Amino acid sequence: MDAQVDPNAIHPIELRELTLENNLVLAPMAGVSTLPFRLISKEAGAALTFTETVSAKGLVMGGHKTRRLLDSTPREAPVAFQLFGSDPQVLGEACRRLDGEGAAWIDLNVGCPVKKFIKNHAGSALLRDLPRAASIVREMRRGFRGTLSVKMRTGWDAENINAPQFAKIAVAEGAELLSVHGRTRVQQYTGSADREIIRQVVDAAPEVPVLANGDILGPTDVFDMLRETGAAGVMIGRGAMGNPWIFEQTLALARGVSPRRPSREDRYATIERHVGWILNAFDDPRPLATNLKKYLFAYSKGLPGSALFRQRTLEASEVDEILSLTRDFFGSANASIEPDSGRAA
Repeated sequence: MDAQVDPNAIHPIELRELTLENNLVLAPMAGVSTLPFRLISKEAGAALTFTETVSAKGLVMGGHKTRRLLDSTPREAPVAFQLFGSDPQVLGEACRRLDGEGAAWIDLNVGCPVKKFIKNHAGSALLRDLPRAASIVREMRRGFRGTLSVKMRTGWDAENINAPQFAKIAVAEGAELLSVHGRTRVQQYTGSADREIIRQVVDAAPEVPVLANGDILGPTDVFDMLRETGAAGVMIGRGAMGNPWIFEQTLALARGVSPRRPSREDRYATIERHVGWILNAFDDPRPLATNLKKYLFAYSKGLPGSALFRQRTLEASEVDEILSLTRDFFGSANASIEPDSGRAA
């Protein structure tokens, strides 16, 4: 076994309301952490999945599109519903409504760096207004009896690193778990995740588990991140897209077993289930085609002939054509992809 792989680094996480069977978590990613992909990640070994980020205002106003983002199934339990917004009262009300519907876990987004969020004083903009952020966590805690967590970045920019300070505030207001993306808002997704700042957050909030996030692209990265930060677990985002096997590979390493590289047939078996669930989740063929391409491109990355496959799939406009190209590339002439018989969404 690699000397850097500590088998004790992978372990359950104990919380007030529940116990996670391991400390590997799928991150909330806009347009990616849909129900079908969350189910695939759970199959691969993720102990917890997070939804795409959901507008608290849209939820309170009863928006149909917002509600669709909250679609779930007992097959993925537990799942964390991530909310964003800037109004403490609205976020508190959104939590009360989800609490009344039996939600077990709600997460606050204090990390999204996109302009739409910043303009509305949400996401990582809250790191520039810690009193407002504190008030939001307080109101969410008042409205929710389940597990409450907060996902943050390290700060606004290199001159304003305040994640350790906010971690203390969030825990004081009732957060039971924190996750930290090791970049500032200004960095967006450039540069490298700062593991030292993540360690500072861990040290600042010893009462709660902290999940480390950023630049975890393979199973050995998991062990490096845990060793260098002292975090209780990891949150894997882009590293899982197209490679949900990162979860089972990490668990294998922890058991002292060489991680299995998925064969083309393995990939196709997973893609077949994933695509079947996607087919069930979309009524409109236009977003369906776009959604399929996004995941298929990720699954094909690094495989021989993938560039040509992506080119042909990109040019395809009909769902049937996309599925035919997928069968030819990943499967066989006799393979078929059909909607899942049990509705995933």
